[in-house]
Amino acid sequence: MSFSLDLTKPLGRLGLVINTFVLGAVFYGISVGAYYYMSHTLPESDAHAKEAAAKVALVDKAVAKAKTAAKGKAFDEKAAVAAAEAAAEPELKKQAEEIHHRAVEGWAPFAVFLLILSAIFFSGFLSIYVQRRANDAGLKGLWIFQNHLGAWTLAGFVAFIPLLQAKGLFGAWSPIFFMGLMVFVPLLFAGEGHHDHDHDHGDGHDHGHTH
Repeated sequence: MSFSLDLTKPLGRLGLVINTFVLGAVFYGISVGAYYYMSHTLPESDAHAKEAAAKVALVDKAVAKAKTAAKGKAFDEKAAVAAAEAAAEPELKKQAEEIHHRAVEGWAPFAVFLLILSAIFFSGFLSIYVQRRANDAGLKGLWIFQNHLGAWTLAGFVAFIPLLQAKGLFGAWSPIFFMGLMVFVPLLFAGEGHHDHDHDHGDGHDHGHTH
């Protein structure tokens, strides 16, 4: 039931279940946090900075135009700035939507990249526990690969849940989760404690022999 990454340590059924749920919760949390940061926090921060710059440019342009129109007459710059800001609101609103859209699109690849990393690490850790469970059950051969494939499928699906939910594709892709589960679950029904069948067969020999 331990969380050791040592492949030589056997792992029972309950241990695999516990490790799977713990790893799932950890990497799901990592994926949610990473996706939110890359799809909301950073894009919004980037968009706000660009919106502020756009506002300054529009206001400065309007004030300069008003100052030129004054032609040397008394010019109230403070009032001109206020009037320019009010006049720029519709244009700023239009630009803000476009800026935000571009910012989200710009950071989207990085959000997906972090989800891929989460899936890779989750798959790697889960594969270690799958192998420990297989070792404990005395399972050998290439057919164990299907258990690893099931683990990787589950890990990939869990890691990409935030993206699937954001795109409204969770339901459409949910069969992938159950497909992975069908390949993964049979490992839980394998026997336990068969890893040491070939050990200690020489014990008890040569006892009591005297010359």
